[in-house]
Amino acid sequence: MSGPARSDGVLRALPISARLALWYALALLLLLSAFAVFCYVGFHAAAHRSFDRHLDHEWGVIEPLLEVGTGGIEAGAIEASEAVATRLDGPSGTYVRVISPTGEVTYRSDNVDRHSPLEVVLPEGPEPLRVSRAWDGEPLRSLVVPVRAGGARAGYVEVSGFEWSRHRELRDLGRMLALGVALSVLLALGAGWWLARRALRPVAVLTEAAGRMAGDGARLGGRLPSEFETRDELTALAETFNGLLDRLEASVERERRFTSNAAHELMTPLATLRSEAEVALRREREPEAYRETLGRVVEDVAEMTGTVQGLLQLARAESLSRPEGERLDLGELVARRAERFRPEAEGKGVSLEVEAAEGVRVNAEAAPLAEVVDNLVANAVKYTPPGGNIWVRMDHGGGVARLEVEDTGAGFDEAGCERLFDRFFRADTPEVQAEPGSGLGLAIVKAIVEGYGGTVGCASEGPGRGATFWAELPCLGCTAPFHS
Repeated sequence: MSGPARSDGVLRALPISARLALWYALALLLLLSAFAVFCYVGFHAAAHRSFDRHLDHEWGVIEPLLEVGTGGIEAGAIEASEAVATRLDGPSGTYVRVISPTGEVTYRSDNVDRHSPLEVVLPEGPEPLRVSRAWDGEPLRSLVVPVRAGGARAGYVEVSGFEWSRHRELRDLGRMLALGVALSVLLALGAGWWLARRALRPVAVLTEAAGRMAGDGARLGGRLPSEFETRDELTALAETFNGLLDRLEASVERERRFTSNAAHELMTPLATLRSEAEVALRREREPEAYRETLGRVVEDVAEMTGTVQGLLQLARAESLSRPEGERLDLGELVARRAERFRPEAEGKGVSLEVEAAEGVRVNAEAAPLAEVVDNLVANAVKYTPPGGNIWVRMDHGGGVARLEVEDTGAGFDEAGCERLFDRFFRADTPEVQAEPGSGLGLAIVKAIVEGYGGTVGCASEGPGRGATFWAELPCLGCTAPFHS
């Protein structure tokens, strides 16, 4: 395995808190290093500028002591002067040389002779030359000034000085910056690790809670803790996961209840079928008795068939998907489907009135919503006694399309309304129990409407005082308020 790949594998093996601390320290190292380099380079340039000003000052002192003529430059007056540092050596000394136009040294101060010969460097143009180099192993900075006399170049004057103290200061600054960066990164590494551990403490709590939940087997009652010191992304994660567990638990409970109810609903007619068949087989009977038994068998099979068909419809309703770009005219659908029940209602002596607004578009398929209309209207016709009335209304407003079916039928109490949309539930009243049914119709209505992002509801003033069922769906372009 290569070096980078091995390092990456080691890094991935570290805990998240350690990786966060390392990345934080690395980022701080890069930033502080860049800042330290910027400071060092800036201070180095400033030190050179400061020393150049010192050399300019020394040149200003030396220049009046020079005698410049066509024959060259005479610097004898420098020796007699006490105002310049040409007698000193080391960082405080100023080293002066006079150079002819041909590059020969015609004068040098006494302190120059205390060191090894120094190479002559001349400017290429009329401007002074500033140059840094080493002399006897020490940093030297020189100012070489071209001198003219009578329009001709008389020679050059070189003023130099050692930059020992400034380079020492730069070295000290570099060490301090490096030490500061190293200490800062170490402190940042420790602080980052502590902060990361503190920030990720909720993760450990969540992990422990999830482990306990996993150890409980199929029990879904446990929840992740969501009360931490601060509300942050982990709190939102825990709450979202708890919401998922709530929905999962509700779904499992619904499926458990569904399985129990389905088994009960199917076992009753199966037991009846078996009993009738066993009775018919105990002894020889007349053909009429067999026909009567087979007639009851057919009724039981029809009841089971209706239950199975309802279960299949419910399964399809719970797996609906919203079609892309579908624009169903709900008003036209409601009017057309409701009219199909008019002969049955009139045959029973029930008045059916249909009022459906036109041009109400919804993002849904026709077949599922046809089931919604059929189930609501069929229930109203079934449980409304002769001489009663049924009103089917479809209106829209505020972005919602509302289908409402009102009747003067059996009605129900408030507690019954809360359970009417449950699977297999049928109100325990003589009017309801006298009619055939599996108790799946309203459950199918709820599943379809909620599958399309809508809601269902019901209301009644009490048993025998009629009922109103409604379904609301998001509609396209329904911004006006509901009609009065």
